[in-house]
Amino acid sequence: MIHRLWRHVDLMRLWRMGGWLGIVATLIVSLMPPALGGGDTHHDKVAHLLGYALLMFWWAQPIVRRRWKLALAVVLFGVGIEGLQGLTPDRLPDPLDALANTAGVLLGWLAAHLSPNLPTRLATLPARYR
Repeated sequence: MIHRLWRHVDLMRLWRMGGWLGIVATLIVSLMPPALGGGDTHHDKVAHLLGYALLMFWWAQPIVRRRWKLALAVVLFGVGIEGLQGLTPDRLPDPLDALANTAGVLLGWLAAHLSPNLPTRLATLPARYR
């Protein structure tokens, strides 16, 4: 029993570290020169949607109570990054990117609602299934 509890605590620590790594990676990728072409396609909107959905889903696993505060924080993070892009030489803020980020947050919230407590469920799996 204690061994299982330790695995859960250790997994939650790794889960949170992965979440912080996701935040740092999002910040870096968002402020570096754009990798996707600067044409009039909107492929980057899909990347924004999926990236923020993953970020919200990831953080919504350990944060179960008051997820609306988490969602607001992730939306504000996305809006803040869009504002910071105006300070870089290679990027411009785009309201449609902020909208895609917000839609991604909602998608991640829904996915987390449909699959709650994923780290706890992973910690309780027998070792052969992990």
